[in-house]
Amino acid sequence: MLSSIFLKKEVRDLLKKISENPRYNDKKKKDSINYEKFSGLEQPFFLFFDALIKFQIIIGDEGYLSDFIHHLDLLWYKIDNFHDINEGVCKILIKFCAKKLGYKSRIEEHRKEILEYIYQKYIVEGYLYHGISSVYVENIKQNGFVPQKYNNFYSRFERLQERYSSFCEKMDFRHDYVSFTDDFIMACYYATYSPLYFSSFLCSPSLKRVELNSYAKRDYIGCFKELHHILKENSINEKDIKIIENLCNDEWKLLRQSEAIPTIMLVNRNYFYKNQLHGIQEILMDQETDISQLASQIMDYRLTSLAWNKPIPKEEIEFVQIPYSEFVVEKETTNVEVFLPTVSMEQHSEDGRVSFLVLLGSIFVLIGVLVSIIMLYQ
Repeated sequence: MLSSIFLKKEVRDLLKKISENPRYNDKKKKDSINYEKFSGLEQPFFLFFDALIKFQIIIGDEGYLSDFIHHLDLLWYKIDNFHDINEGVCKILIKFCAKKLGYKSRIEEHRKEILEYIYQKYIVEGYLYHGISSVYVENIKQNGFVPQKYNNFYSRFERLQERYSSFCEKMDFRHDYVSFTDDFIMACYYATYSPLYFSSFLCSPSLKRVELNSYAKRDYIGCFKELHHILKENSINEKDIKIIENLCNDEWKLLRQSEAIPTIMLVNRNYFYKNQLHGIQEILMDQETDISQLASQIMDYRLTSLAWNKPIPKEEIEFVQIPYSEFVVEKETTNVEVFLPTVSMEQHSEDGRVSFLVLLGSIFVLIGVLVSIIMLYQ
């Protein structure tokens, strides 16, 4: 399974370094992808996830994993910008392809075979990606994927959009398709912020801070503080603010967003007839260009986003969950200054009985202590 690599100890150890050590994460940044702004640790993490998925698809041999992670560790530690790190990943993958194919260090002698191997694994047998909410995974595993057929509160958001059209202009519930990409970094971004209409509404891109993003952290309190601020700025009256906050609270609970794991759905390229690369023969026959640049042309070739509106059988689908949210900054739990729909604990009848029993038990313990003290001093 492709997702197994994210559970390996050496992988998680390096993720911890990237999350905690500025030497690993404070680089010269490309601050956006497809006009979406990176926040916090997204760029160093997503680039690392991209390297891992390429390793799984192209190399796919755990015997090489520890050495591969060691090379990535040195790369993230030494190189000061993400562009050069991405180039370094290509060079490392070429080295491991040569090892797997038995060419050892004779890379230039076998450049065509190595490039053919990368093309076969990553393009012909490779995947397209779609970021989804993890709450839908089990249903898709059982029934397959039907675009836009989600359990959601679309109708309530549409009514909200009708009333505040300028405020909710980026919400689009009319299309019946989803978008697939061949860019795993982009898929990581969309998985982290899925569903986009909800994350954009809770944490407006105009207020998105580089150091911190509440939605990516699954931070309920942080998200609703930002939402309350946005609603106030847009002069929404108190009655409607409460309606909107309760709607967003219901959607949050429906998505189980507090524990949601960024999830990417993978479908083989050949299912979409997108498993060929125009100009591949010219790349394979090129004897002048550095092999790492040619490998990058194959692995980082970008299709325009693929819009898909047909069902996909469950047998064609695989899932990868990326361990991003668990490594980001701790959630905000103090200094809450606004009314939030679920900050007050909901008490069920079972909770009341449990609380009473705990209180009764505490009373008996206290009586026992007092009796012991009285008997001791008699």
